[in-house]
Amino acid sequence: MIEEFFFAQRAELFEALTTHCASVLRRGIEAHDHATVFVSGGSTPLPLYRQLSRQELSWEKVDIALVDERWVNPGQPGSNETAIVDSLLKNRASEAAFFGMKTAAATPTDGEVECETRYRRIHCPFDLCILGLGADGHTASLFPHAGNLAYALDENNARLCTPIQARESAVTGKLTERMTLTLNAIRACNTIILLITGEEKLEVYRTALHSRDTLGLPVSALLHGAGSKVSVYWAP
Repeated sequence: MIEEFFFAQRAELFEALTTHCASVLRRGIEAHDHATVFVSGGSTPLPLYRQLSRQELSWEKVDIALVDERWVNPGQPGSNETAIVDSLLKNRASEAAFFGMKTAAATPTDGEVECETRYRRIHCPFDLCILGLGADGHTASLFPHAGNLAYALDENNARLCTPIQARESAVTGKLTERMTLTLNAIRACNTIILLITGEEKLEVYRTALHSRDTLGLPVSALLHGAGSKVSVYWAP
């Protein structure tokens, strides 16, 4: 069953979510001497990452990896890697290991094997995955009707990563070539956070709860396929 945590203010949300995420990572370290967290880009989770970076825990035993990436080099506009390095890989969390998705390959398709090989080095089990939600119903880079979306959502897909060709929109902008975790990789995480802000995205979430249109509303595949692991955090 999906757990929902709604807050009146974003500051309250980020304080509670920081505490929760740190607790999940500590439990992972206590249980198997390591912890792994997958993190999403975008502006919404940045306050969470900044607060989390200051938490006291054994960061040298933590793997931090991207949920998805635009196919741009670190340092270029739109790079999730740069956003994470600048917000989370700071302070105490600077001791963590980081796994990015971007390779030197010209396209995500060309870089798929290298990215998959890299991600296979991430410590298992996967403890935590922090996801966002777009107004178009995407999560990670699982965009509506994107090229390769059906494969990314396929329950028989054993890969951790897959290239995605999103349809250009107001949400995607011009950077439509992406690499993303597959749905099965996300579902393999023990704890999944869906971080939502604003009334518009809350309505998208509520629609997805009752939708089976996984290609048109990809977040519904997550909610129906991994609901028992999902906690929704929302504030206006």
